[in-house]
Amino acid sequence: MIRYGMAQWQHPAWVNWLYPASLPAAERIGRYSQVFSTVEVGSTFYTKVDDAQLLRWYESVGEDFKFSFKAPQTVTHRLLERPWRDVQQDWLAFMLSLQPLQTKLGPIMLQFPAICDERALARILALCDMWTLSAPLSVEVRNLAYFDKSEVESRFLSALSVRGVNRVVMDSRPVFSTDAYCESLVDAQKKKPRVPCHPVATAGHPVVRFIGHPDLPRNEVWLDQWAAKLSQWLSEGLLPSVFVHSSDNIAAPTLAGQLDEKVRALTPNDQSALALPQSQEQASLW
Repeated sequence: MIRYGMAQWQHPAWVNWLYPASLPAAERIGRYSQVFSTVEVGSTFYTKVDDAQLLRWYESVGEDFKFSFKAPQTVTHRLLERPWRDVQQDWLAFMLSLQPLQTKLGPIMLQFPAICDERALARILALCDMWTLSAPLSVEVRNLAYFDKSEVESRFLSALSVRGVNRVVMDSRPVFSTDAYCESLVDAQKKKPRVPCHPVATAGHPVVRFIGHPDLPRNEVWLDQWAAKLSQWLSEGLLPSVFVHSSDNIAAPTLAGQLDEKVRALTPNDQSALALPQSQEQASLW
Protein backbone atom coordinates (compact mmCIF):
# COMPACT_ATOMS: atom_id res chain seq x y z
CA MET A 1 0.00 0.00 0.00
CA ILE A 2 0.94 3.66 -0.22
CA ARG A 3 1.30 5.68 2.95
CA TYR A 4 0.10 9.25 2.54
CA GLY A 5 1.03 12.01 4.95
CA MET A 6 1.59 15.71 5.44
CA ALA A 7 4.55 17.71 6.71
CA GLN A 8 2.53 18.52 9.85
CA TRP A 9 -0.50 17.14 11.66
CA GLN A 10 -2.31 20.37 12.42
CA HIS A 11 -3.04 23.58 10.54
CA PRO A 12 -5.56 26.35 11.33
CA ALA A 13 -7.21 25.83 7.92
CA TRP A 14 -7.86 22.16 8.73
CA VAL A 15 -10.06 22.92 11.75
CA ASN A 16 -13.63 21.63 11.25
CA TRP A 17 -12.37 19.46 8.44
CA LEU A 18 -9.67 17.06 9.64
CA TYR A 19 -10.62 17.65 13.27
CA PRO A 20 -13.28 19.64 15.16
CA ALA A 21 -12.48 23.03 16.66
CA SER A 22 -13.30 21.66 20.10
CA LEU A 23 -10.49 19.10 19.97
CA PRO A 24 -7.47 20.21 22.06
CA ALA A 25 -4.34 20.82 20.02
CA ALA A 26 -2.49 18.06 21.86
CA GLU A 27 -5.06 15.52 20.66
CA ARG A 28 -5.07 16.50 16.99
CA ILE A 29 -2.35 14.05 16.09
CA GLY A 30 -4.70 11.24 17.07
CA ARG A 31 -7.43 12.55 14.77
CA TYR A 32 -4.89 13.14 12.02
CA SER A 33 -3.75 9.52 12.31
CA GLN A 34 -7.30 8.35 11.58
CA VAL A 35 -7.07 10.07 8.19
CA PHE A 36 -3.42 9.70 7.19
CA SER A 37 -1.09 6.77 7.80
CA THR A 38 2.17 8.68 8.21
CA VAL A 39 3.60 12.13 8.95
CA GLU A 40 6.85 13.91 8.21
CA VAL A 41 8.24 15.28 11.49
CA GLY A 42 10.59 18.23 11.07
CA SER A 43 10.85 19.25 14.72
CA THR A 44 13.65 16.71 15.33
CA PHE A 45 15.66 18.50 12.64
CA TYR A 46 15.62 21.78 14.53
CA THR A 47 15.98 20.66 18.14
CA LYS A 48 16.31 17.75 20.54
CA VAL A 49 12.74 16.63 21.21
CA ASP A 50 12.20 15.43 24.76
CA ASP A 51 11.91 11.64 25.07
CA ALA A 52 8.66 12.03 27.00
CA GLN A 53 7.20 14.09 24.13
CA LEU A 54 8.23 11.46 21.60
CA LEU A 55 6.49 8.83 23.70
CA ARG A 56 3.30 10.92 23.94
CA TRP A 57 3.19 11.16 20.16
CA TYR A 58 3.81 7.44 19.89
CA GLU A 59 0.96 6.62 22.27
CA SER A 60 -1.45 9.02 20.53
CA VAL A 61 -1.64 7.08 17.26
CA GLY A 62 -2.74 3.63 16.19
CA GLU A 63 -0.48 0.61 15.78
CA ASP A 64 -0.27 0.95 11.99
CA PHE A 65 0.70 4.63 11.95
CA LYS A 66 4.28 5.57 11.00
CA PHE A 67 6.40 8.60 11.93
CA SER A 68 9.11 9.74 9.51
CA PHE A 69 11.46 11.83 11.61
CA LYS A 70 14.12 14.08 10.13
CA ALA A 71 17.66 13.68 11.40
CA PRO A 72 19.08 16.61 13.39
CA GLN A 73 20.61 19.48 11.45
CA THR A 74 23.79 19.02 13.51
CA VAL A 75 24.20 15.73 11.63
CA THR A 76 23.11 16.78 8.14
CA HIS A 77 23.41 20.52 7.59
CA ARG A 78 26.66 20.81 9.57
CA LEU A 79 28.11 17.57 8.26
CA LEU A 80 31.20 19.14 6.71
CA GLU A 81 31.96 21.85 9.25
CA ARG A 82 31.83 19.82 12.47
CA PRO A 83 34.33 17.24 13.71
CA TRP A 84 33.33 13.82 12.41
CA ARG A 85 33.28 12.35 15.91
CA ASP A 86 30.73 14.97 17.04
CA VAL A 87 28.53 14.24 14.04
CA GLN A 88 28.66 10.52 14.81
CA GLN A 89 27.76 11.10 18.45
CA ASP A 90 24.69 13.17 17.54
CA TRP A 91 23.61 10.55 15.00
CA LEU A 92 23.95 7.76 17.57
CA ALA A 93 22.06 9.81 20.17
CA PHE A 94 19.25 10.42 17.66
CA MET A 95 18.97 6.70 16.92
CA LEU A 96 18.92 5.95 20.64
CA SER A 97 16.02 8.38 21.15
CA LEU A 98 14.01 6.57 18.45
CA GLN A 99 14.59 3.04 19.70
CA PRO A 100 11.43 2.93 21.89
CA LEU A 101 9.33 4.05 18.89
CA GLN A 102 10.53 1.44 16.38
CA THR A 103 7.18 -0.27 15.82
CA LYS A 104 5.74 3.03 14.57
CA LEU A 105 8.66 4.35 12.54
CA GLY A 106 8.48 4.95 8.82
CA PRO A 107 11.47 5.92 6.67
CA ILE A 108 13.76 8.18 8.69
CA MET A 109 15.14 11.06 6.63
CA LEU A 110 18.71 12.26 6.33
CA GLN A 111 18.23 15.57 4.50
CA PHE A 112 21.44 17.17 3.21
CA PRO A 113 21.72 20.76 1.98
CA ALA A 114 23.08 21.91 -1.37
CA ILE A 115 26.48 22.62 0.16
CA CYS A 116 26.97 18.86 0.54
CA ASP A 117 28.34 18.01 -2.90
CA GLU A 118 29.97 14.78 -4.07
CA ARG A 119 32.83 15.35 -1.62
CA ALA A 120 30.33 14.66 1.18
CA LEU A 121 29.32 11.28 -0.23
CA ALA A 122 31.76 9.26 1.87
CA ARG A 123 30.39 10.77 5.07
CA ILE A 124 26.79 10.38 3.92
CA LEU A 125 27.37 6.70 3.28
CA ALA A 126 29.23 6.31 6.58
CA LEU A 127 26.12 7.61 8.37
CA CYS A 128 24.02 5.09 6.44
CA ASP A 129 26.38 2.31 7.52
CA MET A 130 25.87 3.31 11.16
CA TRP A 131 22.09 2.84 10.95
CA THR A 132 20.96 0.14 13.38
CA LEU A 133 17.20 0.58 13.75
CA SER A 134 14.65 -1.71 12.13
CA ALA A 135 12.95 1.18 10.34
CA PRO A 136 13.89 2.09 6.75
CA LEU A 137 16.41 4.87 6.19
CA SER A 138 16.16 7.46 3.42
CA VAL A 139 18.49 10.13 2.07
CA GLU A 140 17.62 13.44 0.43
CA VAL A 141 20.35 15.37 -1.39
CA ARG A 142 20.07 18.83 -2.89
CA ASN A 143 23.39 19.42 -4.61
CA LEU A 144 22.98 19.27 -8.38
CA ALA A 145 25.96 16.94 -8.73
CA TYR A 146 23.69 14.14 -7.49
CA PHE A 147 21.30 14.79 -10.38
CA ASP A 148 23.83 14.69 -13.23
CA LYS A 149 22.51 11.38 -14.67
CA SER A 150 26.15 10.46 -14.95
CA GLU A 151 29.01 9.25 -12.78
CA VAL A 152 28.15 10.99 -9.48
CA GLU A 153 24.45 10.17 -9.50
CA SER A 154 25.12 6.61 -10.64
CA ARG A 155 27.63 6.09 -7.85
CA PHE A 156 25.23 7.61 -5.32
CA LEU A 157 22.25 5.49 -6.37
CA SER A 158 24.31 2.33 -6.51
CA ALA A 159 25.68 2.94 -3.02
CA LEU A 160 22.19 3.50 -1.61
CA SER A 161 20.87 0.39 -3.34
CA VAL A 162 23.64 -1.82 -1.98
CA ARG A 163 22.82 -0.58 1.53
CA GLY A 164 19.06 -0.87 1.17
CA VAL A 165 18.66 2.87 1.72
CA ASN A 166 15.90 4.81 -0.02
CA ARG A 167 16.44 7.96 -2.04
CA VAL A 168 14.01 10.74 -1.16
CA VAL A 169 12.50 12.06 -4.39
CA MET A 170 11.76 15.77 -4.11
CA ASP A 171 9.26 17.12 -6.64
CA SER A 172 9.20 20.89 -6.42
CA ARG A 173 8.31 21.37 -10.09
CA PRO A 174 4.78 22.64 -9.34
CA VAL A 175 5.82 25.60 -7.17
CA PHE A 176 8.45 26.68 -9.69
CA SER A 177 6.11 26.35 -12.68
CA THR A 178 4.93 29.99 -12.46
CA ASP A 179 6.19 33.29 -11.21
CA ALA A 180 5.73 33.84 -7.50
CA TYR A 181 2.52 35.85 -7.76
CA CYS A 182 1.39 35.33 -4.14
CA GLU A 183 3.01 35.32 -0.72
CA SER A 184 2.92 31.54 -0.31
CA LEU A 185 4.70 31.02 -3.64
CA VAL A 186 7.32 33.63 -2.76
CA ASP A 187 7.98 31.75 0.46
CA ALA A 188 7.98 28.32 -1.21
CA GLN A 189 10.34 29.37 -3.99
CA LYS A 190 12.67 30.85 -1.40
CA LYS A 191 12.74 27.79 0.87
CA LYS A 192 12.18 24.74 -1.33
CA PRO A 193 15.05 23.31 -3.39
CA ARG A 194 14.80 23.60 -7.15
CA VAL A 195 16.24 20.25 -8.13
CA PRO A 196 15.41 17.84 -10.97
CA CYS A 197 12.80 15.22 -10.17
CA HIS A 198 14.37 11.78 -10.67
CA PRO A 199 11.81 9.19 -9.48
CA VAL A 200 14.22 6.35 -8.79
CA ALA A 201 13.59 3.73 -6.11
CA THR A 202 16.80 2.41 -4.56
CA ALA A 203 15.17 0.26 -1.86
CA GLY A 204 11.81 -1.09 -0.74
CA HIS A 205 10.34 2.07 0.82
CA PRO A 206 10.71 4.93 -1.68
CA VAL A 207 9.91 8.38 -0.28
CA VAL A 208 8.26 11.15 -2.30
CA ARG A 209 7.98 14.77 -1.19
CA PHE A 210 5.53 16.55 -3.51
CA ILE A 211 5.27 20.36 -3.25
CA GLY A 212 1.99 21.39 -4.86
CA HIS A 213 1.03 24.68 -6.52
CA PRO A 214 -1.74 26.76 -4.84
CA ASP A 215 -3.66 26.83 -8.13
CA LEU A 216 -4.90 23.26 -7.70
CA PRO A 217 -5.80 22.42 -11.34
CA ARG A 218 -2.22 23.26 -12.33
CA ASN A 219 -1.04 20.19 -10.38
CA GLU A 220 -2.95 17.71 -12.55
CA VAL A 221 -0.11 16.88 -14.92
CA TRP A 222 2.30 16.06 -12.09
CA LEU A 223 -0.30 14.15 -10.10
CA ASP A 224 -0.97 12.02 -13.20
CA GLN A 225 2.73 11.30 -13.54
CA TRP A 226 3.01 10.32 -9.89
CA ALA A 227 -0.07 8.12 -10.04
CA ALA A 228 1.54 6.17 -12.86
CA LYS A 229 4.89 5.89 -11.05
CA LEU A 230 3.29 4.90 -7.73
CA SER A 231 1.18 2.27 -9.48
CA GLN A 232 4.33 0.88 -11.05
CA TRP A 233 6.08 0.75 -7.67
CA LEU A 234 3.10 -1.04 -6.14
CA SER A 235 3.19 -3.63 -8.91
CA GLU A 236 6.88 -4.19 -8.08
CA GLY A 237 6.05 -4.85 -4.43
CA LEU A 238 7.45 -1.56 -3.12
CA LEU A 239 5.90 0.35 -0.21
CA PRO A 240 6.02 4.08 -0.98
CA SER A 241 5.56 6.94 1.49
CA VAL A 242 4.20 10.13 -0.09
CA PHE A 243 4.40 13.41 1.81
CA VAL A 244 2.24 16.02 0.16
CA HIS A 245 2.95 19.71 0.71
CA SER A 246 1.52 22.79 -0.94
CA SER A 247 2.99 26.27 -0.96
CA ASP A 248 1.04 27.14 2.20
CA ASN A 249 0.06 23.53 3.11
CA ILE A 250 -3.62 24.49 3.30
CA ALA A 251 -4.49 22.42 0.23
CA ALA A 252 -2.05 19.59 0.93
CA PRO A 253 -4.75 17.14 2.14
CA THR A 254 -6.85 17.89 -0.93
CA LEU A 255 -3.90 17.19 -3.22
CA ALA A 256 -3.21 13.93 -1.40
CA GLY A 257 -6.83 12.90 -1.90
CA GLN A 258 -6.64 13.72 -5.61
CA LEU A 259 -3.46 11.69 -6.00
CA ASP A 260 -4.99 8.75 -4.16
CA GLU A 261 -8.02 8.80 -6.47
CA LYS A 262 -5.75 8.71 -9.51
CA VAL A 263 -3.72 5.82 -8.10
CA ARG A 264 -6.85 3.82 -7.26
CA ALA A 265 -8.15 4.35 -10.79
CA LEU A 266 -4.97 2.67 -12.08
CA THR A 267 -4.78 -0.02 -9.39
CA PRO A 268 -8.39 -0.81 -8.39
CA ASN A 269 -7.38 -3.93 -6.42
CA ASP A 270 -5.15 -2.01 -4.03
CA GLN A 271 -6.71 -0.75 -0.83
CA SER A 272 -6.38 2.96 -0.23
CA ALA A 273 -4.49 4.04 2.87
CA LEU A 274 -6.14 7.47 2.83
CA ALA A 275 -9.49 8.23 4.47
CA LEU A 276 -9.95 11.96 3.80
CA PRO A 277 -13.24 13.50 5.03
CA GLN A 278 -15.41 14.24 2.05
CA SER A 279 -16.22 17.79 3.06
CA GLN A 280 -15.68 20.34 5.76
CA GLU A 281 -19.41 20.33 6.43
CA GLN A 282 -19.39 16.60 7.10
CA ALA A 283 -16.33 16.85 9.33
CA SER A 284 -17.88 19.63 11.37
CA LEU A 285 -20.54 17.18 12.59
CA TRP A 286 -17.98 15.18 14.59
